[in-house]
Amino acid sequence: MQFVVYAIDVPDSLSRRLEVIDAHRRYLADAPVRHGISILLSGPLTQDDGETMCGSFFLLEAEDRKTVEKFFDGDPLKSANVWCRFEVSAVHIRQNNMTG
Repeated sequence: MQFVVYAIDVPDSLSRRLEVIDAHRRYLADAPVRHGISILLSGPLTQDDGETMCGSFFLLEAEDRKTVEKFFDGDPLKSANVWCRFEVSAVHIRQNNMTG
């Protein structure tokens, strides 16, 4: 099954995000396999300047929602209380025009 994860940062938490960003990236390097998750697409949400991070976006493949939630329970960004809003939704992709 595919899921979209959309997480919005706590206002004014950019410095906290940057403090744990390396740990978050290390977590994403090996934790998905341990949880049976495939990250199809991911990246930080940004302000309109295209650079200032303000959240996180993921398109994942996982067995079920519980697996996705358990995976994110271990994410350093969640542990550091960077996200104030966190949503998981199953998605049925009908169109995909992404290349590369």
